[in-house]
Amino acid sequence: MKRFKGYVVVAGMALMTAQAWADLPHSSILSRYGVSTDELPAPSKNEPAEPVEEKSRFQLQPEQPLVTVRLGDGKPPQETTGNLSIDNMARQDLERCQRMQAEVARRGGQYIRCDNSLPGMAPPSPY
Repeated sequence: MKRFKGYVVVAGMALMTAQAWADLPHSSILSRYGVSTDELPAPSKNEPAEPVEEKSRFQLQPEQPLVTVRLGDGKPPQETTGNLSIDNMARQDLERCQRMQAEVARRGGQYIRCDNSLPGMAPPSPY
């Protein structure tokens, strides 16, 4: 029964399509209004205009590198306290940081600063 209903729906759709096709005019819209293609106005001839270079609203700058590897110059910290324990601890911290910098650079990681400064800022002054 379901198949029969499907056939009826398809047949009905085909009849409606055929009726709509029969209602459409078989001639062009120009002939319905009594105009031939020769009577149409010629398209206007536009001269190609020079392309106008628009100024960008954004200031484009060259891309900065993602990672800058600097291994430092190996100088010891400038501040010395005169206390051997504190100075040795600062020297050991610098050596440990430099070893870590070398390992990170070998693995292709991000640069680590050993002078206790923030990235993009100048190193802290001793004064």
